[in-house]
Amino acid sequence: MIVEEAVVPGSAMRLYSIDACRPELQQLHALWQRLRGARHMPARSDFDPMQVPKLLPDIFLVDVFADAPRERRYRVRLQGTAQVDYNGADWTGRFLHEAVDRVPADRFCAVGDAVVAGRTPWMSTGKLYWLPAKPFYRFETILLPLSDDDVSVNMILGLTRLF
Repeated sequence: MIVEEAVVPGSAMRLYSIDACRPELQQLHALWQRLRGARHMPARSDFDPMQVPKLLPDIFLVDVFADAPRERRYRVRLQGTAQVDYNGADWTGRFLHEAVDRVPADRFCAVGDAVVAGRTPWMSTGKLYWLPAKPFYRFETILLPLSDDDVSVNMILGLTRLF
């Protein structure tokens, strides 16, 4: 399932190859690949953050409640310090719709829905459209599905690098 409308025209674009991504995203993707082995996706219990200590400020974990209404579907479990500093708030424990305005939250959810349905990574780059007061920053992000049963995505491991 491809959700191109989730990418904001003129400010962001989806990346289809990990080779087109920044080294930090490639490093996390390589770890995800190793952890999943022959499975579709690894479990959260497979991931030890200390395997990638230099990436921790940019890493986040999002709980997935696939059957919940959109406003209660994605809750931030952990948010790296670089994101907290930039956003000016810690979103840990909050649903996306509680953390940002509806339009960017809906776009985040559409991308999350694509990751959940496809059980595959999502990479994108662009301008920080969800924080319009800070348009001078760009981002590159990767979202990686995690599953306790290798069937249903119950968490997303992500990394957003601001530059």
